Amino acid sequence: MTPEQFTETLKKACGDNLLSVVLYGSAAAGDAIPGKSGYNLMTVLKKCGFEDIKAIGTASKDWLKKGNPPPLVFTPEYLLSSTDTFPIELADMKEHHKMLFGEDLLPGLNIDLDDLRLALEREFKGQLIFLRHSYLQSGGGEKAIKNLMANTVSPLLVLCRAALRLHRAAVPASKLDCAAELAKHAQFDPEIFKTAHDMRRGEYKGGEAPEALFGRYLASIEQLCTAVDKWSDGGK
Repeated sequence: MTPEQFTETLKKACGDNLLSVVLYGSAAAGDAIPGKSGYNLMTVLKKCGFEDIKAIGTASKDWLKKGNPPPLVFTPEYLLSSTDTFPIELADMKEHHKMLFGEDLLPGLNIDLDDLRLALEREFKGQLIFLRHSYLQSGGGEKAIKNLMANTVSPLLVLCRAALRLHRAAVPASKLDCAAELAKHAQFDPEIFKTAHDMRRGEYKGGEAPEALFGRYLASIEQLCTAVDKWSDGGK
C-alpha cells in the first residue's frame, strides 16, 4: 500500500472531517533506507474526538500490517500551538514534506530557536542516558553493540539536522550531510555516525572492534550534549 493509496482510504473513512494528509520523514527528505524506513504521515482533522480517532484506526489496519507507523493526528489549532512542544519534529516537517491531500499548514509554523535548542539539549542528553543504560543491559556483546548503534543512529542524525538549524536557515535533506556540516560548529566525530548508518543499512564491512566504535559513538554524543548546552549562553 502506497501513501497515496492509504490517503484515499483515509478520505473515505474520515469524509469532510479530513483537512490534510502530509508525508514527512525520510521518504519526504529522500534518504529513506529500503526495507528499513516506513512511511510517516500526518493527518489534520477538523475535530479529533474518540470516534474520529477510531475511524482512522479502522482505516489503518492494512497500513500498519505493512510495517508503517500509525499517522499522527492533529487539528489545525493543536498543530499551530505545538511548535514550542515539538520544535525538532515540526521544523523537519516544515522543511521536508509532501502534501498528499488538502491544505498545507506547515509553512505557517513559526519555530523559535530557543525552543529548538532546549528540545535538542533534552533529546541529546536523553539519548546519552538511554545508550549508557542499554549498553549495561546488553552485557556488552559485540552483536548487541552493533544492533544498539544501528537502531539508534537514525534519531540521532535527525537531532544533528535540527542542531544545524541553530546555525543555518536552510539545511541539507540528507541527515549524514547535516552531521558533516554540524561538525563545523561542534567538536565531535561525524564519521562514527556514518559507520552506525552503514550498520543500519547492512553495509558495514567491519574493521574496528565494536567496543571501540561504541566508545567513539558515546564520546561524540557527549560532545554534542556539551555543545548544545553551551549554545544556551549564545555561544556558537
